[in-house]
Amino acid sequence: MEKKKKNNSYILERVELSDICIGVFEHVNRYIFASNFVNNKIVLDAACGTGYGSNYLCNYATTVYGIDIDNDTIEKNKRIYNKNNLIFSCGSIYHLPYDDNMFDVIISFETIEHVDDGDKVLSEFKRVLKSDGILIISSPNKQINFDNKTINPFHKHEYFENEFKELLLGYFKNVIINYQSNYFTNIIFNQNLNYETEYFSTDIDNLKKGIIEKKDFCINKEDFIAIAYSDDCISDNIKNCICEGNEFLKQIFNNIADKIQNNIYQSFNYKIGYFITYPIKFLLNLFKIKKYPDL
Repeated sequence: MEKKKKNNSYILERVELSDICIGVFEHVNRYIFASNFVNNKIVLDAACGTGYGSNYLCNYATTVYGIDIDNDTIEKNKRIYNKNNLIFSCGSIYHLPYDDNMFDVIISFETIEHVDDGDKVLSEFKRVLKSDGILIISSPNKQINFDNKTINPFHKHEYFENEFKELLLGYFKNVIINYQSNYFTNIIFNQNLNYETEYFSTDIDNLKKGIIEKKDFCINKEDFIAIAYSDDCISDNIKNCICEGNEFLKQIFNNIADKIQNNIYQSFNYKIGYFITYPIKFLLNLFKIKKYPDL
């Protein structure tokens, strides 16, 4: 993955599990989606990053190989995730250190947008895949950033949907494009799935005006998750994946609250106030004086 500069040192633009954020939530759901295709397979997680996805896939695959260009990250992965069917290696996706026709499935998330030559990467993927192998690969939707007039400085090349599909079809016989997006929702449901479902949206300003809009349900195609097949056999393992994020949100909000509290405790005003009030608190406790005497 592409390196970015921070505090005069280079770190990888990657998601750490310790960084509780929406990025982790997105990544987790991708690996959940991919797990439907790896049962009893030999799998390569190309540009595996911090390795938690590779570790998860081990629950289903025969063997998972995780490769990343950053040696420090790989060594850390080896220490954290110690499983017999999980093998981490340092290397480049331009020159994969594996034999031809080795893997049943290749997983590659948050990768192709960071390289200059997507064709070279796909050529290597194709080389190490078996003749009936599949590639599951993600890419951000260039249309979203184009519409929002935003640019990710760490992305070398983003793709429009047709462009991405055409690139993959240059190496694979069949390509199915899936879409990924984040939705923060509250659901009232009945287990009778035949009931009609209605979708609503609002924000604080509109809610103050008594406005709640009924909307047609439309997936915001923020990212592509493509399944590329080497042969004509299309798997029936494709499933829509909804990853419930309540615990992620709780952790995000708790982390924010902890940071705010820590900033308050570290502030100059708080330290001065604490210095002034501490003797008073000490005397109150010493003589067990109530702050508010009974009336």
